[in-house]
Amino acid sequence: MIYLDNSATTPLSPAVRAAMLDAMDCFGNPSSLHSAGLAAQKRIQSAREAVTAALGIRSKTAYRLLFTSSGSEANNQILFGCLSAKKFRQPPRIVTTDSEHPSLLAPLAVLEKQGVEVVRLSTRGGALSLEELEEALTDNTLLLSLMTVNNETGALYDIQSAFALAKAKNPAIITHTDCVQGFLKVRFSPEKAGADAVTISAHKIHGPKGVGGLLVAQPLLTSKRLAPLLYGGGQEGGLRSGTENTIGIAGFGKAAEEGAAALPAFLERMPLLRKIFIAALPAEVRVNTPKNGAPHILSITLPGIRSETMLHFLSAAGIFVSSGSACSSNKKEANYVLPAFGLSSAEADSTLRISLSNNTTEEELLFTAEKIREGLSLLVRR
Repeated sequence: MIYLDNSATTPLSPAVRAAMLDAMDCFGNPSSLHSAGLAAQKRIQSAREAVTAALGIRSKTAYRLLFTSSGSEANNQILFGCLSAKKFRQPPRIVTTDSEHPSLLAPLAVLEKQGVEVVRLSTRGGALSLEELEEALTDNTLLLSLMTVNNETGALYDIQSAFALAKAKNPAIITHTDCVQGFLKVRFSPEKAGADAVTISAHKIHGPKGVGGLLVAQPLLTSKRLAPLLYGGGQEGGLRSGTENTIGIAGFGKAAEEGAAALPAFLERMPLLRKIFIAALPAEVRVNTPKNGAPHILSITLPGIRSETMLHFLSAAGIFVSSGSACSSNKKEANYVLPAFGLSSAEADSTLRISLSNNTTEEELLFTAEKIREGLSLLVRR
């Protein structure tokens, strides 16, 4: 098996699996005050420290990490949490992009029906226009949410400049980035980026599914500008009720620890693998991912062959790639990210996403390129 769909999910690393198996014996409720509960709470705290360290957070008081069930929950938490924390005299505005993950755009569509004004910035060519952003920012703009790395095109957005512009125009704006595809894949610092909130997920970094996180700047919590999405027993500092997933969180901590240690080698190796793969592709295959994009994602458009057809051809050869986001690939709606990037509907329908990890080898990529070449000679557009 050649697995090149790492942006959809990643396999558990052996160390993560071992950490989770070990945590299974720690069955106490983390909220209990006896020794079994304290042991579980200690594991959660250790994982919290590992994840925040992987994010480059040095001060224990600058941010708080809330463990969630997923990146999707974290995105919903920041959107609904900001809006329900305060009363507004006029409908607030949220500024985002036209190619965010569905876990952000779907709740925004719900909020629009409730009267919230949503402005979606263009990401054509994989870049943000600061001029367009400046025009979109108003005094009643509550939140600016921009993803760090696009999950389908691999575009790496200049969120640092965007957040600086927003804060200069309105210091009260809350800045949020969905960093699920960027966490431990590109160099990223929440503090340097000027992010008040950051969404991350475990299963994109060889951790378990069912665990995510929302990093929140402490001033946002101190000023009570974020309300809970889930109410109940008051876990996670009162912001995310529900008994914590100790086993999954332990796996998240180990994955973050491993990913942080491996990041320098990852950043050195991925561009080399990407260059080798591109060079081996047939000349008629077009690469969409910007040259300065994330090093682990490659979007390619095939000439005259539907991506689904090529996907099944490669799958039969034991090669697993994607025709887009795994969250939307089983839906009938047309892809919105690739047209926003600048592709026609026909081109979007002929585009594959190849996503790498530290497990990917040069030999696997060369074999995949050869199979794509073979597929182009055998398949016709249906």
